[in-house]
Amino acid sequence: MNTKITKKLEQLETLLNQIDEARAINPDDPETWDSDTLYNLVENCKAVIKLLGNKKHSTQKDPFGDPVVLEAGLCSLVDEYTSEEEDEDNYE
Repeated sequence: MNTKITKKLEQLETLLNQIDEARAINPDDPETWDSDTLYNLVENCKAVIKLLGNKKHSTQKDPFGDPVVLEAGLCSLVDEYTSEEEDEDNYE
């Protein structure tokens, strides 16, 4: 398996576990309404979005005028991997 994908999936798993901690919040129980948990949820959600998406250069553009991708996100890596697997299957 692709090591970049594996590494990002491990990071995603960690973030999702941290996000899951917010499930302890019960709307009917004010004792569980912890603002730190909510702020952590916001930060972890931001991190998940960054992990899934491509990191793009803010000013450099490719020949088509799109921002240059500095690092492929998990979605792009999985798409690329799946496409390569399909190509290999078609050649067999």
